[in-house]
Amino acid sequence: MDIPFLSYLPTEVQLLNDAYNLVIDAILGPETDHEEVKEPYAGMLVTLKQVKIPIVSVDVPSGWDVDEPSKDGITPEVLISLTAPKKCATGFLGKHFLAGRFLPFDIQKKYELNLPDFPGTECIIEL
Repeated sequence: MDIPFLSYLPTEVQLLNDAYNLVIDAILGPETDHEEVKEPYAGMLVTLKQVKIPIVSVDVPSGWDVDEPSKDGITPEVLISLTAPKKCATGFLGKHFLAGRFLPFDIQKKYELNLPDFPGTECIIEL
């Protein structure tokens, strides 16, 4: 007998809230068409939208369009952008970090990126 996903969703959300202090969101990449997310990922996004524990998203929060701030995606408390912040990060209101000081200068110049200087040998900086 098939049990609809939503019938056990509240239990799954409660288990996450009770068992963990935070969730790392690295489910979907920036190339993902957020309008075409299929199972099991669509169910994971529904669950993440309901958890009460903090979410830390890597590069682009799952369910967000890479070029626009989210209207109905998940709501992370922390965003760790890789290489350079994506356009969608302009609407992000939580703590925002940039990881990776490895973007060549010619690429930074070509795309007119104004990236911060990383102190010492640090590979991550808060924006």
